[in-house]
Amino acid sequence: MSTAERAPFAPAPRLGKLIAIVGPSGAGKDTLIDAARAEFADDPGLVFPRRVITRESSSAEEHDTLSEAEFARLEAVGGFSLSWRAHGLSYALPLEVRSATERGIHAVCNLSRSSLAEARERFAKVSVVLVTAPAEIIAQRLAARGRESMDSIRARLARKVDREDALHPDLIITNDGPVEAAVDRLLAYLKAELSSGGRQAAE
Repeated sequence: MSTAERAPFAPAPRLGKLIAIVGPSGAGKDTLIDAARAEFADDPGLVFPRRVITRESSSAEEHDTLSEAEFARLEAVGGFSLSWRAHGLSYALPLEVRSATERGIHAVCNLSRSSLAEARERFAKVSVVLVTAPAEIIAQRLAARGRESMDSIRARLARKVDREDALHPDLIITNDGPVEAAVDRLLAYLKAELSSGGRQAAE
């Protein structure tokens, strides 16, 4: 084949990122994600897929609900982008998350810290935003939800968790002050991802 007959070079498609929002229950992840979803509602470069959980939806988080049996069936046939277990429940990201990232769109998702290793295996690009807060603030927020007893909350907070630096976060947001400040940090990070796709050092 002559040079003139060769097909033009086609650059590899740009992949989007799975932007994993992680941190302990009560740190305020859903509040920050909801604010970001509203801010970027008209931006085609970001999506905020709903998780699938084997628990009824509540005011704390809107999600899609499945029975354990249906969840297991879909999981067995590859019906999720990612799935994991936590606190006696089953969680998953829908297939639209993988589809979005393959089309160059960033997907912002609430993940368990325990699922990060598998997420990094399944997705070509993953960035991690760790949302955290002091234990006493987390306890107050969990109690306000009314889903757990104080004994359960104390047991949850007493569990050993991975060191924060072991998660290799790209950004750490300590959500212990006005929520607007934490929201602004997340929005700034997402805007940077949209404009450059670059990595922001953890603070």
